[in-house]
Amino acid sequence: MSHRLKFLILTLAAALACPSMSFGADGEPEGPNKGRITFAGGLDWTSAYFFRGYNQEDGGLIVQPYLELNTTLAKTDKMSVNGTVGIWNSVHSAQTGSDDGNSAWYESDIYGRVDFGLQGGWTLSGIYTLYTYPNGAFNSIQEIGVKAGWDDAPLTEKKLGFALKPYAAIFFEIDDGNGSDDVYLELGISPTVYSFNLNASTPVSLTVPLLLGMSLDDFYVDSGGDNELFGYGSIGVAAQMPLPIPSDYGSWSLKASITYLQLFADSVEIVNNGESNQFIGTVGVSFTY
Repeated sequence: MSHRLKFLILTLAAALACPSMSFGADGEPEGPNKGRITFAGGLDWTSAYFFRGYNQEDGGLIVQPYLELNTTLAKTDKMSVNGTVGIWNSVHSAQTGSDDGNSAWYESDIYGRVDFGLQGGWTLSGIYTLYTYPNGAFNSIQEIGVKAGWDDAPLTEKKLGFALKPYAAIFFEIDDGNGSDDVYLELGISPTVYSFNLNASTPVSLTVPLLLGMSLDDFYVDSGGDNELFGYGSIGVAAQMPLPIPSDYGSWSLKASITYLQLFADSVEIVNNGESNQFIGTVGVSFTY
């Protein structure tokens, strides 16, 4: 798929959305963004790029810009429906996997997601992702997924001091270019365990995400080529604080995290040069508007 066609798909998906708007007492939309679509995006620098435990790059400069368009499709007292389309990229100075030896644009993913907000703090999401590799490192991959998350704050926040926010997600490869359509399962929690203020206007939140990546059908394999259930696990500490940018330009944040990966499956250890663990540091800036 050409770069122009990918951009066209993203633009059309946004244009066809028919969202509702939030209005103030004077009948005008609330907030600095007066339009029907909200934007989110950012830029991350990371010391290594691992995708579900598989080492994609661990040397040189790795930057990962992304952009999302979000809208509320429907909302009632019992349910909300939100739509998202986005693009995520990974650019490597090492020109990872480039078939012509001069392209740093390693990966470009286009995705669409519909989130159903349900009673009791539950969110059910349907996700489609097209993974593309502009430098020719791999064939394009198409994937569909379902994710269920629960905001357990009313039940656990008073008892523990924070919510666990557990989730489960399953992803099915529907076309990976090599005839093997794998199935990936992920379980995780993402509690914000501590918040404090650097000053009166600068709150800082600390989150400790944990996840376990598993294979239901050949996403991870052992040395004999058979399915291996447990692929990898990770634990991290992530900090986020707002940046002092006028609200008319949206809400901006500075992010930093360190993550430890423990690799279980033979297939991920092989790709990581036989190493069974990895530390990853990431710094980034994000915005919503």
